[in-house]
Amino acid sequence: MKCTISKSILQNMLSKVQGFTERKSTLPILSHALLEVSKGSLFIKATDLHTSIQVSSDCSVESPGSCAINAKGFYDIIRELPDDNLLIWTEDHSRAHILVGNKNIKMNIMDAEEFPTIDLPANPNGFSIPIDVMKPLIDRTIFSIPVSAESDTKYSLGGALLLAREEKPKTTYIEMVTTDSRRLSLARYAVSGKLDMGEGIIVPRKGLQELKRLMDGKEDEQHIVLTKDSLYYTSKETTATVRLFDGKFPDFRSIVNIDTYPIVTRVNVNELVSVLKVCVAMVSELASCVKFSFTKDKTIIYANNPEQGEVDTAIASEHTGDEVEITFNPRYFVECLAFIDGEAEIRLKGPQGPCLVTDSAERESKWVIMPMRF
Repeated sequence: MKCTISKSILQNMLSKVQGFTERKSTLPILSHALLEVSKGSLFIKATDLHTSIQVSSDCSVESPGSCAINAKGFYDIIRELPDDNLLIWTEDHSRAHILVGNKNIKMNIMDAEEFPTIDLPANPNGFSIPIDVMKPLIDRTIFSIPVSAESDTKYSLGGALLLAREEKPKTTYIEMVTTDSRRLSLARYAVSGKLDMGEGIIVPRKGLQELKRLMDGKEDEQHIVLTKDSLYYTSKETTATVRLFDGKFPDFRSIVNIDTYPIVTRVNVNELVSVLKVCVAMVSELASCVKFSFTKDKTIIYANNPEQGEVDTAIASEHTGDEVEITFNPRYFVECLAFIDGEAEIRLKGPQGPCLVTDSAERESKWVIMPMRF
């Protein structure tokens, strides 16, 4: 293969595929990207066997061909080269040359035949989920997926539960639910059309991260398509897929039922977040707890760190029900309150039970936070 392509275009293509490789695998080929040159275009593919991507761009082709090259190493080198056209060619299926100016870099490559076959249709058939629905679903829930899937023989917590519910005639809600057992996030949006997903499917955390990153890129003609076993992202230049996996998700309906939380406090979000961010800076990672005192006309926030000092602040609030004193991790509140404007509604069952956080103006998103006990 031999082609000429702009450094900035190639760098952008390689940046998209980095998260789709698997660097810790016993299969070295999974840390590589597949470069294919044909018919005036360069195609770059990457996969970890669970997530896959193909990015394409026009280029000047002298001879078609393909090779597999270490994705991170190639990206790191291209990023440091001058912003000019790059001449890339391979020799004897063992080396790739990158020529720009007086620089000639040689990189080891692997045979393209060793690269896994991945199916990435340009127009997958399935249920289309609008970008302006899928992106906020991920944004509002991804932070409560465990960073590494916790060892749990009963539940699959290493991803997000995606499901559909028809609550009114011709109105379907797409819901996304995540939990790390210390908190739970739920977001839902209305979509047109009927969608039967049974009890839902689970989308792995890594796949959601990569889909979010692609959607943040705001490429032309972006689409999200859900099929029976995969979630697809397509745009004018990029096609990516995330394989869904089977698993049992905890029964969450009862814990997000607003009617089971009789104690309600309404408080200004900006004031609460401002105090909680100070508390986050004050408390330590090992003892990241803050005491909330919900009283008739104010909410008192108290944090103490023997090595640094303490925070003791009262915020005006509207409270109904019993007065409660309870301890929470302030970081959990800060993460979910970021999606609320104006006034937050904090609901409690009592001094020992969980807390339910919603926007007082709408309840399409809900966050449940478990108290901290010592």
